[in-house]
Amino acid sequence: MTEGRQNSKRLLGRVAGAVTERVVVTVDPDIVLEHVDLNALLSRVDLDAVLARVDIDALLARVDLNTLLADVDMDALLRDVDVEALVRRSGIPDIVAESTYSMAGSALDVARRQLVGLDVVVDRVVDRLMRRSEDELREGPSSLVAARRGTPDPGNGSARARRVRRSVSGHYAGAISRAAAAAIDGLLIAGLYTVGVAGFGFLLATFTSRSLTDDRSSLLGIAAFTIWAFSYVFISLAITGRTMGKGLTGLRVVRADGTAPGVRTMFVRTLVLPLSVVFLGIGLLLIVVQREHRSFHDLIARTCVVYDWGDRSAEMPGPLSDFLNRAQPEAHPSGASRSRS
Repeated sequence: MTEGRQNSKRLLGRVAGAVTERVVVTVDPDIVLEHVDLNALLSRVDLDAVLARVDIDALLARVDLNTLLADVDMDALLRDVDVEALVRRSGIPDIVAESTYSMAGSALDVARRQLVGLDVVVDRVVDRLMRRSEDELREGPSSLVAARRGTPDPGNGSARARRVRRSVSGHYAGAISRAAAAAIDGLLIAGLYTVGVAGFGFLLATFTSRSLTDDRSSLLGIAAFTIWAFSYVFISLAITGRTMGKGLTGLRVVRADGTAPGVRTMFVRTLVLPLSVVFLGIGLLLIVVQREHRSFHDLIARTCVVYDWGDRSAEMPGPLSDFLNRAQPEAHPSGASRSRS
């Protein structure tokens, strides 16, 4: 009985298909569609089965996309779209920011490694000239070196580990890096002072019709420049422990024991800094010959300057690390490498 009904449905379907095909051939489809409820029709049609039988390529070949898009009001279409939210959800700003930061950080690290390499070379030359023994050499403040000894030293171990750059984080900063930081700070101090004087002179001439004589040899000009230079150095050190130059070269000012200095210490260090410059710069020469690379104003303020690259490890250049690893493969009994920083 059931099989007879199925056969009847198949027969009726074939008859309906034949009639429909005949109707489609002879009747204008547009007229038929005017009297058909498409929504009701589509609700009963298996669209997947229909699409499987349709040649999509042939259908798209007959569609004029230019004409179709010409009838679309793109302004009205995009008016309701939150493009900013769409871009944020795509993660493009984060990707761009991360890649930019990574590229800038990598380029800066390359320059810092070169400075560290020059520091190490100068240190080794000075140590040989002064015939210092291993016991006289110092890596860095006790607290910073002790904290670093808790991590594995890439300078020891397997041959693969020896190819890793040696870390100098927390070690005393050498003369070349400190000279580069001082040069950057000098340029910034002079440049910002010049811009400030020019801007103040422009405002003074605009609102008071008076001119400002930019004579830096006068007592007023010297006093203004001195106050500005002192403020630049002291405020930077008091807030972050480093000036702009030290930040770019990866240096930081700490106490002699490696702890963070207070505002008073930074004030004393900045105040006595000129004493290192007078007397033919003998106070600065101590950075080269003194085993902890401390200048005269560092000794007075009981501070020192160490390598600190923030969230990244301060490292030597790869070739120099390989050379030191081959020259000094043995480890110190305390677990730290005896390399100089």
